[in-house]
Amino acid sequence: MISSRSSSANADQWPLGTVPPSPSDSSQAASPPWILDTLFRNLSYDLEQVADIIDPILTAQNHCYRTDAYVQGIVADERAFLSTNISPDRAIQVTLCSTRWLLGQSRSCTLTMPQAGIADCHAALNFDPLRGFFIIDLGSVGGTWVNGRRLAPAQRHDLQDGDLIKLGSLRFEFLQQHCVQSAWDDD
Repeated sequence: MISSRSSSANADQWPLGTVPPSPSDSSQAASPPWILDTLFRNLSYDLEQVADIIDPILTAQNHCYRTDAYVQGIVADERAFLSTNISPDRAIQVTLCSTRWLLGQSRSCTLTMPQAGIADCHAALNFDPLRGFFIIDLGSVGGTWVNGRRLAPAQRHDLQDGDLIKLGSLRFEFLQQHCVQSAWDDD
């Protein structure tokens, strides 16, 4: 699946509308054609899987009911990555496959969120192949809220499709997309 920057400082994140990062600069993002490159990398260059997942990525905002911002967890073959429109221009961003993505104001976070009240490293969004996606507050002053309930620092909260998450002044919906292996695979 598509993936963006993981929690490591050297992972790639390529939001639409920017240039692809050089190997030494992982903080830059890429232009729209690079979304396909990231998808191909995440999906082991499987054209059928890329074709299956591109529509859910491009139409994710249509599934938001309580806010226009979202983070979408995408799972394909026990690998996970994120897509989101949380950026000043609401451009779609995708991450590289990982199991942990940091959320916060710091440029070292996978998803940089410049909104008021968000700590440098506010929360971590994680993926466990057996249990799915979950979020943990990293001891932020403003807290991490899921469906109106504040999480205690380091408290794990399993996420469901449609959960409303609040970090500082930012509210967004968490969406999930599971991609089934193509029926054309000969494996």
